[in-house]
Amino acid sequence: MQKSVLKTKKMMRSKFFIFILLLSACTFGKKNNLQNRAFIYTESIKKTLPLFKVYNDSKTSSTLYCKIKTGDFLSVYSASKKENKISYSLAGILCFQGEDIAVDSFSISKNIATDTIAEINEKISLQTKEGEKYVLKIKLTDNHKISTTNHSIIVDKTNINKGDFLVYDKENQLQFNNYFNISDTLFIQNNTKQKTIFVKYYKEIFPLAKPPFIVGEIKSKKIKAANIFSLTTDTTFFILPINEKGIYQILDKEEAENGMSILSFENDFPKINTANDMISPLQYISSNEELFQLQEIKNPKIAIDEFWLGRTKGDKEQAKKIISTFYKRVENANTFFTSYKAGWKTDRGMIMIIFGPPNIIYQSEQGESWIYGEKNNVYSLNFTFTKMENKFTDNDYQLNRSVYFKSIWNTAQNAWRDGHIYSDIDIKEKIYEQERRQRQSQLYFWY
Repeated sequence: MQKSVLKTKKMMRSKFFIFILLLSACTFGKKNNLQNRAFIYTESIKKTLPLFKVYNDSKTSSTLYCKIKTGDFLSVYSASKKENKISYSLAGILCFQGEDIAVDSFSISKNIATDTIAEINEKISLQTKEGEKYVLKIKLTDNHKISTTNHSIIVDKTNINKGDFLVYDKENQLQFNNYFNISDTLFIQNNTKQKTIFVKYYKEIFPLAKPPFIVGEIKSKKIKAANIFSLTTDTTFFILPINEKGIYQILDKEEAENGMSILSFENDFPKINTANDMISPLQYISSNEELFQLQEIKNPKIAIDEFWLGRTKGDKEQAKKIISTFYKRVENANTFFTSYKAGWKTDRGMIMIIFGPPNIIYQSEQGESWIYGEKNNVYSLNFTFTKMENKFTDNDYQLNRSVYFKSIWNTAQNAWRDGHIYSDIDIKEKIYEQERRQRQSQLYFWY
């Protein structure tokens, strides 16, 4: 009888511990913005960069799709089995938005031989209710490195949105991005149960970001659809051919505002593979006259070569190096920051191209803070981006501009124009110089 009572008490303590764990589980997500997440935009920092997609497949459930490159994990060779293996753990906690009580959770831990596997695909079911909005907090751990990254995803079931659609290419591969190229054909799964889907096509050409020191109220521009058309579905799948450059907004009703947006671009976006693609981003470092001359030259390749050789005073090796770095930053901007327009045109894209990736990034639900230099150093360069409401995307961030950025912007611009790759190293050197001058300006009295 005594053993039975002790066993019951142990079970009660165990259940109480699990309850407390679930009760406080979502709070770790609130500290997500305290983790330095510079690795997400910096290739030189080797951490796992998973892709996530949530699909609301029914009124009572959602599915999390996860894709991770096996090369992102530390591979360890097993002499006994003569194979390379990775080990990872994936854990998630689902909470109502704004609350700390977990409504569902999952935990996966695997050891996988990677000699013939390039990527991992996980599919996880979540219990969700129609009309609710959740935050899914995810921890991904490379067990060999003992390195963990935190990720946060909004699961929205309050209205029809991108979570109600899955996009596949012609090879039946699930797509995690929302941008495609002209001539692509998309196969889209949806749970709207509608026999007719409506598509609003926008042909708007959006301007590139203004320099960071240009202050003043930025007014939102209301744009009108250039075309509205309908697609017939079997209530589960429909086909969307991409014929023109622009935004395709997919809706369950013609009068609806919320749905899923597909962006289409020419060529091999997000890559920069043609000389024509290389001219436009030069607006950040060239004068209006120089840009006009570039566009007037009939052969774009000759125009690009002449521009960069002019910057490096004819040094071909330096020209190759600066071209490689500049356009790699443009491609990264396209990959990470494409929203309702190409990533290189956005505020974050502009800063990434001119200054390079920051060494410190903090994220929150309200936005991102980029720091070049040291944390809490008054001389460090800090850019803050506020997350904006946008019916086309949840990846729209606006820079908090200031006239104080004019000096550093001019310094960076002049560096590029003088054939020098500007980066966080230059910013740190400027910080150290400012600190040295500050120390020298102080008066010391000896007694």
